[in-house]
Amino acid sequence: MNFLALPVLIPLVSGALLLLLRRPMVRTVSSGVVAAVTFFVNASIAVRTWSGEVLTAQMADWPAPYGITLVADGLTGMMLFLSGLTGFLTVLFAGISLQQPSRRGQGPLLNRAREAFGSQALFQFLFMGVNMSFLTGDVFNLFVAFEVMLVASYGLLLIGGELPQLREGFKYVIVNLVASAIFVVAAGFAYGLFGSLNMADIAVRLSASGADPRVAVVAAMLALVFATKAALFPFGFWLPNAYPVPQAATSAFFAALLTKVGAYALIRCFTLMFPAEAELKMTILAFAGLTLLIGGFGAVSRRRWRHMLAFANVASIGYVVMGAFIGTVTGMSAALYYLVHSVLVVFALFLLAAIAERIAGESYRAEGHLDVYPWLGAGFFLASLALAGIPPTSGFIGKFALISSLFEAGGSLRFMVAGSAVLTSFLLLYACVKVWRDFFWGEADAVHRISLPRSMSMITGLGVGLLIVLTLASGPVYRLAEGVAGQLTENRSYLESVLVGALLVGEGD
Repeated sequence: MNFLALPVLIPLVSGALLLLLRRPMVRTVSSGVVAAVTFFVNASIAVRTWSGEVLTAQMADWPAPYGITLVADGLTGMMLFLSGLTGFLTVLFAGISLQQPSRRGQGPLLNRAREAFGSQALFQFLFMGVNMSFLTGDVFNLFVAFEVMLVASYGLLLIGGELPQLREGFKYVIVNLVASAIFVVAAGFAYGLFGSLNMADIAVRLSASGADPRVAVVAAMLALVFATKAALFPFGFWLPNAYPVPQAATSAFFAALLTKVGAYALIRCFTLMFPAEAELKMTILAFAGLTLLIGGFGAVSRRRWRHMLAFANVASIGYVVMGAFIGTVTGMSAALYYLVHSVLVVFALFLLAAIAERIAGESYRAEGHLDVYPWLGAGFFLASLALAGIPPTSGFIGKFALISSLFEAGGSLRFMVAGSAVLTSFLLLYACVKVWRDFFWGEADAVHRISLPRSMSMITGLGVGLLIVLTLASGPVYRLAEGVAGQLTENRSYLESVLVGALLVGEGD
């Protein structure tokens, strides 16, 4: 099962080799081929896990919990598939856009400098950290994966050296360094308390022990770290101004997947290690409800493309975490389905924003573009309906399932969070209507007409097309989400696979 190491090793080796290549076209083609191979490997792992199989690899044959364990269950497979898909499209879009002006009024020199100084290699190192975060089976290597991912993201956020990048990049680095320091302390406390950092081993030890307030402290520290990474209220103040400042392809991948790594870590920790921390899970649910409102009101208040979408992404994260912490299998199923929708809709909208910025600049207050760019208007119309959750889109299916799960579970807190979810949907719809009115509607006399690279338009169209595919395939995808949710709730197959057989699990029981 060393096959599980390939999603980490392929980007690692290819990123190092890309630094040695001198010709831009060779770097672009090579990174695209490598991203395609990584996607194929990720999809192969995902297909096996979706059948209910849990794959494990013990590095150097050191048995758990003593060695490094890579493990892939249904949730890991889902995240790897989304990472490979969006990573592949990101690399293709970046390879084209880095040879073009990033927005109206700016020449291509800055983007070409970004390409020359290693953007393609940094993308590979970013993919390495993201994939490792999904595959690792212990807390310490989760920290290592986060750091690899973050170091690459620092480079991608700052490369180019524009003033907004430096200003927001400084905040981004400081916030993540503080969160990483807390992560190290939490890992140290966990090792001192449990004698292990293997997540399956910790789960077994906790199931065999009595109540201990120190466990809640460790869980709260890890929740703080992952909530910061996921940009939950009040720890997500850094995201709305940071994600819009790098190159467009970077923004798209950051928004679509990077914050989802924090959401994944929250789900993994509180379904595997800390399922009994009911009060802490209700606190996270409350924060998710507040995150929804922050994202919705923030999207309405912004006048620039990616700044508005950054807040919409915050709201999207709130929906995912809300569903995951309802406390029921139906809620987790809805959250996982919405997670797939969230990645695809945010990615598509950021690609559309990249093209709109190249046409008219950062502000969307430039009317009349529907007549000149009807395909851009059609793509935004479909994606915005999905974002707001209008029937019959995948967004409506996900939000209906989430809100139904909240009412089914009951309780005053869940009812209030459901109200936040409904209000946020209307706010996102209003934000999208404003963009439609201010950018697409109106006379086309003063519209800036430019020739867009056909391949860039095709990739953006593919991103929107994936939303249509998700809507048409909602039945199978939702059944997959239900299967993964059941696997997360039970966890026995995960524990048996990591700890090599039911005997060790039975001893923990």
